Amino acid sequence: MLVIAAHPDDMESWCAGTLVQAIDAGASVHLVLVISGEHGSSDPQANPAAVASQREQEARRAAALLGITEVAFSQYGDGEVEDTRALRRDLVAALRRWCPVILFTHDPEHPWPPYLTHRDHRIVGRAALDAVYPLARDHLAFAELAQEGLTPHTIQEVWLFSSAVAHVAVDITAGFDRKVAARLEHTSQTPDPAALAINWRSRAAEIGAKVGLALAETFTVLST
Repeated sequence: MLVIAAHPDDMESWCAGTLVQAIDAGASVHLVLVISGEHGSSDPQANPAAVASQREQEARRAAALLGITEVAFSQYGDGEVEDTRALRRDLVAALRRWCPVILFTHDPEHPWPPYLTHRDHRIVGRAALDAVYPLARDHLAFAELAQEGLTPHTIQEVWLFSSAVAHVAVDITAGFDRKVAARLEHTSQTPDPAALAINWRSRAAEIGAKVGLALAETFTVLST
């Protein structure tokens, strides 16, 4: 499996419960963070480079706690990422390098919350889907990557998180505590850890109640 997310802590918010249970069952998971989150501080004196460095360290600790194999940072601008050839090339390279069967990424077409979803989430999700189809599959798309040993690859499924039209629910009861623990590794983004844990359990329970599960994450699943 491969996760392409915009910022550190996006993965924890939307799909970590599902991922940690898949890892427990034998899956290997890699994570690409397109943005390091250098604007993620309320301190007017904060240094963006220092904030980015801290958030990358937090992301590594969270990934290690979940059992994620590797984290890669693309270091595009926070709040400034654009759907460019360079971004699509980077994502195609990741897909061809790790050859996932399943990709997890943001829903760019029906995002949650609607209208006010972070622009980075929408743009990263759109670029990731374009990388899946047709770019990672086609021999003549980014043909120069073959010189790096990165040959075409076809992904079987895409699981879109933060989706307003999600139709697949996963019971994350067994992975919920580790999901929260991973999120709490992002100390720079957590002014009240106790409140976060309570709020996240409430949110997972509310999602699960709609489909008869105790605690759940939901996805829009695409077959390619």
